[in-house]
Amino acid sequence: MRLLSWNCQGLGNPWTGRSLHKIVKEKDPMVCFLMETRLDKEGFENLYSNLPFQNKVIVKNPNAGGGLAFLWKNHINLEIINYTVNHVLALVTEEDGFKWYLTGFYGWPKAQNKEKSWQLLQHLKTFVEGPWMVIGDFNAFLHASEKQSTRPPNYAQVEAFREALDSCQLQDLGYRGYPFTWNNKRPGDANTRIRLDRGVANEEWRVRFQMSTITHLSTHASDHLPIMLQVQSFKRQRQLRGKSFKFEEVWLLSNECEEIVKEAWGRSGDGANGLLSIKNKIHACGLELTAWGSAKPDEAAMKELQKRLDMLNEVEASEENRVEFLDVSKQMDDLLQKQEIYWAQWSRISWMKHGIGI
Repeated sequence: MRLLSWNCQGLGNPWTGRSLHKIVKEKDPMVCFLMETRLDKEGFENLYSNLPFQNKVIVKNPNAGGGLAFLWKNHINLEIINYTVNHVLALVTEEDGFKWYLTGFYGWPKAQNKEKSWQLLQHLKTFVEGPWMVIGDFNAFLHASEKQSTRPPNYAQVEAFREALDSCQLQDLGYRGYPFTWNNKRPGDANTRIRLDRGVANEEWRVRFQMSTITHLSTHASDHLPIMLQVQSFKRQRQLRGKSFKFEEVWLLSNECEEIVKEAWGRSGDGANGLLSIKNKIHACGLELTAWGSAKPDEAAMKELQKRLDMLNEVEASEENRVEFLDVSKQMDDLLQKQEIYWAQWSRISWMKHGIGI
């Protein structure tokens, strides 16, 4: 099971929405926990009903900010136990009947309210019997090394977070990727980077899912990086076999498709007879279509832009880097918008072809 957790800082912004669609399409999470959505249920449905999650809990903060969205697919056996504007607690049942508790957690951001976060965590523990995993933006960090800033850490807050995790018997799950999940994007000495987002779990959960990993992803659309939890109880053996050919219906939208098939069909099968000739021609068409269909310049450009954004996110903050980051982010968003329009057009064509029963 893959779980995406992201403090997206406002899903009413198309810039952020396109980035969310990109992450969901590329990473294919089964569960998605979003924080600071700033949308109520109606607003979320209007903007994100096309996300591939059949089940959802939308929690709107009574104030202007905040808000949570907890989404999951039908094939995940998940039962919501309770929720507030700062958490969602659920019970997950695996295919073999194994049950474990999942909490999406959003800690209070202001220093004077930190104690509320740890009181909530300890309160949630009273609902848990057995394996438990908590993921989200805790708005706190565990070690001085998890903060990069000219301002020293508040060690009392660090210790309070540690004590809260200890009292709940939760341990950090670690991560892969860039070490800081939040960046205030300010230049020079004003820049601060902290690992605020993480996953923690008790021993029962960690023993069952000992091969699980958390990866820090990247985005240009929020000060927070998304994090992806891969829940895995054992190491899967990779099967070494060739990738089968699959014809993509979207190829039919291009006038080039017919020409590629004609050309590949015409030059293949020489020297063979009957069914063998047909088989050779079909194989040649598959190779040509796969090579042509996978050559998507927009996706290649997006990968290059993403590499540049990752680099700019990691280097020392400066006004020059900030300007370049905004420029590259704009280029990325333009490509995502083009992709969004393309797929919207394809959806309409598909509906016209296949969605009307006559």
